Parts: sequence; C-alpha cells; structure tokens
Amino acid sequence: MGAERTDPSTQTHSYGGEATPERLREIARYFIYIGIVGFGGPLVHIAMMEDDLAGDPDDPDGAGWTDQSTFMEGLAICNTLPGPASTQLGIFMGWVRGGTLGALVAGGAFMLPTFLLVVFFSWIYFAFQAVPSVEAFFYGINPVVIGLIVGAAWSMGRSALAEGRTDLEVEVRGDTWQIDFLLLVLLIGTILVTAVINPNPVVAFVVAGLIAVALYRSAWVRANLRAVSTGAVVGGVTAAGYVLRDRILDLLGPSARAALEASPIWGVLLVLWSNTWVQLFAFMLYTGSFIYGGGLVLIPFIEKYVVNEFAWMTAREFVDGVAIGQLSPGPVVMTTAFVGYKVLLDASGGLIAIAVLGALVATIGAFGPSFVFILGFFPYFARVRENDVIQTALTGVNAAVVGAILGATVTLARESFIVDGVLDPLTALLAVATFALFTRGVDAVYLIFGGGAIGIAAFFVL
Repeated sequence: MGAERTDPSTQTHSYGGEATPERLREIARYFIYIGIVGFGGPLVHIAMMEDDLAGDPDDPDGAGWTDQSTFMEGLAICNTLPGPASTQLGIFMGWVRGGTLGALVAGGAFMLPTFLLVVFFSWIYFAFQAVPSVEAFFYGINPVVIGLIVGAAWSMGRSALAEGRTDLEVEVRGDTWQIDFLLLVLLIGTILVTAVINPNPVVAFVVAGLIAVALYRSAWVRANLRAVSTGAVVGGVTAAGYVLRDRILDLLGPSARAALEASPIWGVLLVLWSNTWVQLFAFMLYTGSFIYGGGLVLIPFIEKYVVNEFAWMTAREFVDGVAIGQLSPGPVVMTTAFVGYKVLLDASGGLIAIAVLGALVATIGAFGPSFVFILGFFPYFARVRENDVIQTALTGVNAAVVGAILGATVTLARESFIVDGVLDPLTALLAVATFALFTRGVDAVYLIFGGGAIGIAAFFVL
C-alpha cells in the first residue's frame, strides 16, 4: 500500500513504494493487461486504473494500491504535465506501488502491447503499401483520421474555451458551450498562424500563455514589473537571436562564420546531428517534452518537422501512421514508433531489424520525458500546479494547443481531399461523416475500419 497523503514537499518519500519481486510482477501483469484491452483512449485507461487501483474507503476488501485522494492528485498533476496523461498516470501508479523500478515496469508494460502492434502494422504498411487493395484501404482511412482529429479537437476546444471567463453561452448540438472571448481569439489566431506560417508549436504555446497572463493577471504583472521586464527582454533577445541566427552570422562577416565552423564544438555538433539515430532520438525527446495537452499535440510537431523540414515521410504517410496509432489500444503518441520505423527503414536500405530498432529509439525518446517528469519533478509540479499565475498561463496554452492541432490538420487535409489538383468529394464526405459520428460517441476503431472498407469498395467500383 502507498503511504498516506502528506504535504507536497515530502511527496517523493511518501509516494514511492517498495520494489519487491512480487509487486513488480503484479505491476507488469496489470499494465500489460491494460495495454492489451484498453481500447478507447486515455479516458478508458484512466477509468480502468481508478476502478482497479484506487482504494474505496467504504470497501475494506478493495483497498487498491493507494487511496482515492492520492490517485486523484496524481491524475491532476499528470494532466498538468506535457505528455500522454494516461501513460504518466500509469507510471505514477507503478511508482506508488513499487518505487522507481515499479514506475519503469509500469510504463514499459503499458506501452509494450501497443508498441508491438504499431511495429507490426508498420511492417505491413510499408511492405504492401503499393498493393492496390492496401492503397485503397488507406485511401478510405486517410480522411477518416482527419475527421477523428477534428472531432477530438472539438471536444478539447469546448473544455479549453470554458477554462476562462464566461463571456458567452451557446447551445451547440444539445451541449452548452461557455466561451471566453480571449481564449477564442487565441484559438483562432493559432489556427491561422499554424496553417499559414507554421511556426514552432512551442513558440505558439509560450506566446499564448504570456498573453493570457498579461491580460488576466495584469495586477500581478504590475506588481512584479521589474522581474517581468527582465524576463521579457531576455526571452525576446533569445528568440530574436534564434530566428535571425543566419543573418547575424552574415553580419559578423565570413571570418566569424569560418571561425565558428572551425571550432571543435561546432564540428562535434555537426557530426552528431548528421547521424540519423541521433537526429531521430533528439527530435523525439524534444517532442515528448512539449506535447502538452494530450497525444494529438504530436500532430503539429510531426507535421512541421517530420513532414516539412526533415522530409522523413509524406503527409499522407503520417496521417496513415496516426490511423495505425488509433487502431492500437495504447496512447496515440505511439505513432512515433511508426515514424521511427519509416526513418530507419529508409536509412538502412530496407532492413527490417534496423527499422524496428528505429521504432524503439523513437519510442524511448518520445516517452522518456514522461518518466523524468514523474520520477524527477513530480514534487515540484505538485507544489506549483495550484499557482494562480501558472494556471492562467495554462488556460492560454490549452486554447493554443487546440488551435495548433487544427492548424496542422488544415495542411494534412489538403493531402487527403485534393487529388491531382481537384477536390475529391468522397474523401471530404468521409471526413465530415466521421466528425459527426465520432462526436456522437462512435468508437474510432469502427470508423477507421469502416473508412477502409469504403475505400476498397470505391477502388473496385469506380
């Protein structure tokens, strides 16, 4: 049993359980089970863990691994952290039950079934991608995934817009939407900026958080004007230096650029970055550290870098990878395994074993930060999550997250809806129908297979 809940400053000691062999086996069995049967997404995983692991004070025979209050506090903090909340909650519960080893076993066991499924589907996809029937299947799946993303963003948007003030209440399809105008502007603005300029998503999130603090916590800003001004200057100079780095080097002249490029540190960095394994791991580590708001936040990161800047895969391949991630019972973030498989499949000249290792490296990079956040920084997040200023910043970030997902989806949708420069009415209709059905509670797996069946039928009929 986990210890009783105590002050956040001592949580590291109170939450870490004892890593006995019996407990580690118990943790592994449970999370492999969840990883196999947990279809339905993070909400299903969280509900299963609450039912099975959080003790009921009214049921002495169902004590669970910890008490209900500890479980709910862990859930609240995991929802505050970047990364997949259900996976992080699983890591947290493993930590409660079996300490650091328990956390590692819980996270690994939870992800293992999904990883194996995604790797298997990735092999099938890239091995038989050119087969007409497989191509037709994914022709129907591609727009379904677009509809699923927009449907999930619809739900996320409703929650995000209700986190601030209630400037307007409207009824939408029987649901009451409480809308904060500032958050609505941030959401729409992020859609437009992402679709047109496609900036680094982290920059969009930070700017949205700062705007929310500046407008909603103006009294706090005035009271801490010196510190805020210093931070703004340092942040602005750093951001400008990053954006204008090439122009700055040009202004310094050829000799300064030559001296920089001749330095040992620069040479080492270039050698490391030119290595595909290092590049893949570093990118996934970066992405896993900033996918705030759930697994779908992966989409703007992948769309910007993997599809556009690195050109590791096409937009259509990436959307198909999201579909493969949706077909598995685990977190959508496991789509990173699909990306890693493709990158190393190409880099190795088609070697399957190397591609599987690439999938593993991508997965470790993407999920590694979740382990660090829980095991290394959980007490810190427990202390700061109730800070009013941080909560205000997060309301702005949440709105920007939804906007970034939708903005990136605009670009991806072009690949699904435009065929040879002409709008494909069937794919557009599939996306709209998927959105309507998904927002009414139809499971994503059924919609994906239904879209694939329609794609095959269209291939043989049209």
